[in-house]
Amino acid sequence: MSTSNFTVLLGAIGTFAVAIWGVIHGHNSDRQELESYILTTVKQDNQQLRDDREADRKQAKADREQAAADLATLQEKSSAMKDELNQQIAQLKQRNAVLERENREYQIRYGKL
Repeated sequence: MSTSNFTVLLGAIGTFAVAIWGVIHGHNSDRQELESYILTTVKQDNQQLRDDREADRKQAKADREQAAADLATLQEKSSAMKDELNQQIAQLKQRNAVLERENREYQIRYGKL
């Protein structure tokens, strides 16, 4: 084998080795990029889910606080209405007692009709 043939053979082997290395390196690089993309996407999705869950938790807390405030307002109104109705009932009872007394006095004075 002559020197030029040997050089050509070494060149061909070198080119083949570089091509194989390029394919392997390209494949590994693509795989690493894909893995990186997947990890980034999963992290973003998880963060979005955590943010959504936190927003839902805050909204639920605000809703509970609003419901408690509404309940307190309704209880105050209910208490005020009960007090007013009890006062009206007491006034009606007093008025009824006065009318019954007047009726008895009338019956005593004029008799039953």
